[in-house]
Amino acid sequence: MSVEIREPRADEAALIAELINEHANAAFGETEIAEAEVRHWFGMSDVWIRVAERDGQVVGYVDAVQRRGGAVELDIRTVDREAAAALLAAAQEHASPKPISMRVVVQGDDELLRELVEADGWQPVRHSYQMRIELQDDLPAPGWPEGIAVRTMQPGEEERVYEANNAAFADDWYFQQQPFERWRSDAFGREDFDPTLVWLAEDDGELAGFSANSWHFSGDPRFGWVGILGVLPRWRRRGLATALLQQSFRDFRERGATRVGLGVDAQNTTGAVQLYERVGMYVARRNDTYEKRLS
Repeated sequence: MSVEIREPRADEAALIAELINEHANAAFGETEIAEAEVRHWFGMSDVWIRVAERDGQVVGYVDAVQRRGGAVELDIRTVDREAAAALLAAAQEHASPKPISMRVVVQGDDELLRELVEADGWQPVRHSYQMRIELQDDLPAPGWPEGIAVRTMQPGEEERVYEANNAAFADDWYFQQQPFERWRSDAFGREDFDPTLVWLAEDDGELAGFSANSWHFSGDPRFGWVGILGVLPRWRRRGLATALLQQSFRDFRERGATRVGLGVDAQNTTGAVQLYERVGMYVARRNDTYEKRLS
């Protein structure tokens, strides 16, 4: 039977997580998503989600988000070639009025999707890394720059971190400023959100940098995740990012984690990749962003 594209049902979060993990195991050899993460996606009003179904079985997943400036970002997960083609076509049809461009991330070794988008005229424009560190017992203590005080985020400080995030990433290639409520939902809206995992570094009461951490979206209780590491321009080149990472690593280790990961633009101009390597992180996988210009 041919593939049908439809909206997922609310009770299919576990099924979709299983499908995404099938794709993840094929593309980079491990599971990636827990059911709770899919339920979180379902709650985002600006995320368009569809599944591909054949003969009563869900065989593919796509979501699309339109960013400010007109670009539409796609995430396609399937190991089924026909489903991948149908999902890509449905997402392009959905993008109306036509955006300036569309982007899709080819995860790890997903050659099926890579071949499909290249044949359809998409061009590689950027790549990113997922980097990790295996935590040892003798982690170095953070060396805080002079005048810096560190503490965890308190309830009600989310907008302060949002403003710092906008300032810290204004020149980042991947960054697109979001409305506060949308950003807060993405950064702090998960079921297991714990504000004591978010570290704030202040200089005389002014927010100089932050590390917004969480547990990995796979649900692995031994896998910590640095969701956003930001240092405002005025405080860069003073070792603050290194200290925030070291603080995060030690905190995760005390909570029982054995590894920590993060995502980074591989062509970042602030030297982030080199900084992460200096603190002991390594490249666990590469993702490639493809773009199709529509106007």
